Amino acid sequence: MSKSNTYYPPIHPKKASTRQDEKWDEAVGLFNSQQFEKVVPTLLDYIDPNLKNKKNGDTYEIPHGSVVISITQTADELWVKCPFLNIANAKKVPLMRRLAELRMNPLNLTNVVLEDDLVYFKFSCPITLCEPYKIYGILREICYYADSLDDEFIEKFGAEHLQEPKTISIPTDLKQQAYSNCQQIMEYGLNRFDQYMEKRHGNNAWYTLNITLKKIEFHAEPQGYVRTLLEKAVDGLYDVRTPFHDRLLNGRTALEKLRALTVDKFMADLYQIETFIPYKYSGKKENIRENWQESYEEAQDMIANSRFEDATNLLLSCFYSLFYYNLVNEEIGKPITDALSQAYGFEFSQSAPMLLEGMQAIMEDEITGMDFGMDLSKLMGEQMQQSMAMMQQMMANFKTN
Repeated sequence: MSKSNTYYPPIHPKKASTRQDEKWDEAVGLFNSQQFEKVVPTLLDYIDPNLKNKKNGDTYEIPHGSVVISITQTADELWVKCPFLNIANAKKVPLMRRLAELRMNPLNLTNVVLEDDLVYFKFSCPITLCEPYKIYGILREICYYADSLDDEFIEKFGAEHLQEPKTISIPTDLKQQAYSNCQQIMEYGLNRFDQYMEKRHGNNAWYTLNITLKKIEFHAEPQGYVRTLLEKAVDGLYDVRTPFHDRLLNGRTALEKLRALTVDKFMADLYQIETFIPYKYSGKKENIRENWQESYEEAQDMIANSRFEDATNLLLSCFYSLFYYNLVNEEIGKPITDALSQAYGFEFSQSAPMLLEGMQAIMEDEITGMDFGMDLSKLMGEQMQQSMAMMQQMMANFKTN
């Protein structure tokens, strides 16, 4: 395995951001000028101008993955409600414990309420307190946790959806091909991980897990329970509370668990969804450059010192992390996917310079265009910067070993 691993293109086109950045400043201005009734409609225009078509009377009904978010604004109050689960036939004791834990962490201002055997996410506040940062954070919180945790709670505790998820199916033959490709991605990743561990190359073993997990998401974009398992596995790699070696072993176990899913189970979660608040952020070139700067210099140094395998792993980690955390436009995405497709199958001594050229196209190109409003890509910067910092720290440790 002295060659760069296989490139699998996405099974459906990558989505671009729908955000209208100039609307953010407008929403903030409306709040500051006490035009409170206009803040939430403008904020929704910022997220996606087509959301106005989801309004019926005073209420927006907006699908997001397997849930639907209701947003009602009156003259005095804002109400947000999301039907979550029916727990009538669930294992109630452990499930109620998890719901109680959820209210304390990670939820912030959002509440989880039980009405008979029906669970809802809820939030309300006076219209005068609809500060844009707060409202956007609440909407994202509800969208993320309601769509992520319902599949986990259904799988573990026997709960049921409160409403039928609105999904977009994809052809069976495409799902079968994606399942086969993901099996190959995981088999290759596990074999390569084991080889690195035998040689005590912990840094490259970590890179391999990171690349493999994010490569599955890049290629197939699974939803439902598969996505939940995938996200938990990725989060585990970055959990600094866990010793590094344990993270490696836990990551391998998580990858094995994904690989062991039956073909029917895996394919059942291969579909497309409508999204309200995207899981991913708008990838802006200046923020990508900031996150990549040290890795860019490190990769150049590695190649200059003939550490081609290390450079290949570093660059692949950067690229698949970019797509994992961001919605990127064609200008940014194409140089990267071109580099990925060109580099696979080549010896590391050839693949590393090819991949570096892809990064160079982003790092050295001129920045054009104007920025408006809240830079949401900076909110995910903690994730990306943590990823980059961990990579660089591991490589620094590698040098001293």
